[in-house]
Amino acid sequence: MVLITKTTKTTAVLVLLLAYGLYPLLTTTNNGGIADLIRGTDPLLDNIIQKMPSLSKGPLPPIFLHNKHLQFIPFLLQNEYHRIQGIPYQRLELEVTACLDKSEGRHCLPSPLMNDTISLDIFPPLNKNETIYTGFSDASPIIIFMPGLRCHSMDMPGNSIIRRLYGEGFRSVVINRRGHTPTQPLRAPRWNLFGDVPDLEQTYWYIRKQLVAPDTPMFLHGISSGTAVVVSALAEFDHRRDVLGEGTTTPSFVASISITPGYDTSKVLLPTRFQFPYNNILTQSVKDHFIIQNEVVLREFNSPAVDAALQATHLQEFVNAVAPFSGYPNSSSYYDGENPINHLHRITTPKLVINSNDDPCCHIDNLYEQSSQRAHQGKTYAQLISESLRGMVVVTHFGSHCPFLDSGYCGLWPKVVRDPLYGGWMLDSWADRVSVEYYKATLEIYSHRRYY
Repeated sequence: MVLITKTTKTTAVLVLLLAYGLYPLLTTTNNGGIADLIRGTDPLLDNIIQKMPSLSKGPLPPIFLHNKHLQFIPFLLQNEYHRIQGIPYQRLELEVTACLDKSEGRHCLPSPLMNDTISLDIFPPLNKNETIYTGFSDASPIIIFMPGLRCHSMDMPGNSIIRRLYGEGFRSVVINRRGHTPTQPLRAPRWNLFGDVPDLEQTYWYIRKQLVAPDTPMFLHGISSGTAVVVSALAEFDHRRDVLGEGTTTPSFVASISITPGYDTSKVLLPTRFQFPYNNILTQSVKDHFIIQNEVVLREFNSPAVDAALQATHLQEFVNAVAPFSGYPNSSSYYDGENPINHLHRITTPKLVINSNDDPCCHIDNLYEQSSQRAHQGKTYAQLISESLRGMVVVTHFGSHCPFLDSGYCGLWPKVVRDPLYGGWMLDSWADRVSVEYYKATLEIYSHRRYY
């Protein structure tokens, strides 16, 4: 999740992180690596793991960046530079529809009152006259990205993964979901902080039917809060295919990745789990971004919900308050319909999850706690993934919330790699490296899934 995008506020955050993180600077003697590797039952996962040399090593940040808060400093500095430098995306806009009351189920009728426009940022561009980006075509594999809390294509957080995938021949499509496109306020009083499955499905079919060649391999990548809609969508799509058969018109992905998910969205943003100072900073940030700049259209629909959102003292209170804008009468109904852990067990798409023991925003205990869902029979999410067909979770000792810095130069400096887009150097994020290895491996091992 991005902390603050404006330069002046970013500087203030960096100073705060430095002050907050200095005192435990060298309190750990851990040598990095992998703390846990959980994998499902499909024997083909052995082949995937063998093709991912970075998976078993795990990141080890430079000694002066072992602290989970200090790891944000070089990460944020690079993000700011990359944001200014930019990526030459192709911008497309897509009109999406939605139900007035989603508690009625997935078969509720769309209401014109909830129609809005989302934007897709595509790199390299899908332009048949484009000759700059050699090696790409309308059949090049596509990664669909769902960014973090209030993020967009220039800051998901960060976009080094876009650059790295470009260097490996993968095209990226970033979905700037409702309320996330910069300078584009909401037209309708509908947005979901964690993303919307019907909007994602409409986007999938737009890409599949109008933009790319038949049988183009497609992947789904969620970052931070963007992981929730990814998990919910896969559970719904895979279950639909399981019930109705392979011939159904159901979105299908070769594989998927979730970076630093929080699992149970009814708890993940509590101050005890999403820690100080990030909860405080982001609570005000989402109020400003989603409520204040859209206040007129939101108040016309539900003024008490706006008041409750503005009075929220932490992020979980905020999510509870804005349930009516996600299409539900209250927070209880919202979590019944939207919590990604509800149907986690239904996912059959190859799925890699990356978490870190030192994540200050998505506490690692989230992974190992018992599910509250009756269908899960008291099992932890870690157990459920170990019993899944193609799920895999890797837990690192270090990584914080998204940076996953690795060290070079005898462990004294962040490891860097060449930027495939502009040249120069960029941080060698371990999570980026593992993501590329996983997508390349699954494209080879599970290539048949592109034809579903």
